Amino acid sequence: MMSIQIDDPLVELSSYLAAAQQYPTLLNRHSLDASQALYFEQSRQVFNRRFDLMPLGIVMVENTEQVSLVIKFANTHDIAITVRSGGHDHEGESVATGKLLIDFCKMRNVNIQCGGTNKVDIQPGARFCHIKSVLDNANLSIPHGTCQTVAIAGYAMGGGWGPWTRKYGMACEHLIGATLVLGDGSIEHVSITDAPDLDKGKLLWAIRGGGGLSYGIVTSLTFQAFELPELAFSFTIQSEHWDLFEHIPAIYILQAWEQAIADNNNPGLIGTNLKMDAIGLANGAIPDPHAVLSWQFNGHFGGTEQELAAMIISWINNFQRHLFVNVDPHLNQDNQKIIKKWVNQQMMHIGRVVRHHRKNRQGYQLDFDAWERGFKKHHIRLETDEPAPHKLTSKLAQKSWNDASRQALICSLQSRHLALIETKSNINTYITLGAICGQYYQENPEGGPKGSSFPYKDRLFTVQYQAWWDQIGVDSNGDRVSAQNQNETRFFENRAQDWIEECRYADIPHTYGAFISFKDAAIPTSDYFLENYEKLMAIKLTYSKDDHCLLRSRKTII
Repeated sequence: MMSIQIDDPLVELSSYLAAAQQYPTLLNRHSLDASQALYFEQSRQVFNRRFDLMPLGIVMVENTEQVSLVIKFANTHDIAITVRSGGHDHEGESVATGKLLIDFCKMRNVNIQCGGTNKVDIQPGARFCHIKSVLDNANLSIPHGTCQTVAIAGYAMGGGWGPWTRKYGMACEHLIGATLVLGDGSIEHVSITDAPDLDKGKLLWAIRGGGGLSYGIVTSLTFQAFELPELAFSFTIQSEHWDLFEHIPAIYILQAWEQAIADNNNPGLIGTNLKMDAIGLANGAIPDPHAVLSWQFNGHFGGTEQELAAMIISWINNFQRHLFVNVDPHLNQDNQKIIKKWVNQQMMHIGRVVRHHRKNRQGYQLDFDAWERGFKKHHIRLETDEPAPHKLTSKLAQKSWNDASRQALICSLQSRHLALIETKSNINTYITLGAICGQYYQENPEGGPKGSSFPYKDRLFTVQYQAWWDQIGVDSNGDRVSAQNQNETRFFENRAQDWIEECRYADIPHTYGAFISFKDAAIPTSDYFLENYEKLMAIKLTYSKDDHCLLRSRKTII
């Protein structure tokens, strides 16, 4: 009897959609054949394999009208829903046990508008690998992210940090229109031309950085694209690239990176992050603010090869006195020759240096890897952004960031919770610092046209603590292989998550808030939106037409 009560709403939903001549794929977990069951099993999984969630059913919508009908039905039958574009929500909130999943996997079109306006319409299920390939062919781009399989909707509505942030800001700043299905199933079209003090203007402002799902289900997004640079490079510099790097305290690398990203410096550095590995401490050991840590400077550069080399030389000069600690300081000229020689040697193989020549129409080929992840201890190259269990938390650095902040950050990367993790497990623990400051927000302190609800325009960078484990890798033949040391890792997963908990509450001076794209469910929702929190709640209550609060998850605005 219980199964009939559960099945009936989804059977009725199928009939309801058919009566409207709409026929999306509807997977009811209680009535699947063998092939459907396999597809359902694959579709319910989220990118963070730490979660194992079981939706009531999955409806793979194909157009806005179907979404509207599903929402109207859900309101009438009091069925809880959740929505997934790409499934990369770090807390797994794009799928929920017992809720009906609206899946956008079939809505992934990318269309460049006619007329030479550089406007592009993107459906919410489109992933960056596809978006980028379409825009490449037109020599256009939007501020995309670094992971190929991330979909556009949640990314942009949460802000959208990526390799273009220093030059073009967050993705939300270029979102100029959208189609939304509101909480009662009505359809609304919003545009940058709408008055900002009216309902449509406020809805657009809210979805530009105010988080996903809260204000309506977005079924189409319009972005103002920009033209690609004539020449561009991706680069990676690791501490292992040069023996002298291995002995430099991490605090000096951090300080030099901060200098490189400062507002008035290096306009060609269109986006960058700095990764630093965490290490374990023996019981009783005290964290050292001048510890030597492994690090990786990742960047995207718009400019010539010579300009990129000059920037790297300038960056190294910020800490060269620590490179040549045993050399007579009067030999500085010789030191510069050593640095320039090393940079010239590295330019042909510094990470993955690739080029884009617009005149040859070869396509924009900046590398797309999730820069920071990999089997650092087992020498297995990680296939691009493979799903894996993980836990994150975040902070944001304020303009008042100083040496006390740096020392506290370096100390937070040393923990007794991480003792033996490096040698006994496949767990990777580290931070990535993602640059925000630079040309865009210096010139546009309020964000894009008519502003955005992204509250961190004045920050230097994001601070993202990460722990990943049991990642799928590839062997020398390019075949996918399971993570090593999975059995041993089970003894250390809780310790890695304890370290994240420790970092969440670590006192890092001159940090405040958290970034919703690096979601941590234990952080209060208000911390993600700060001064915009009350205004966003008011927009939700006044304009989303969601009287049943159907559009919600743990970290929606309400």
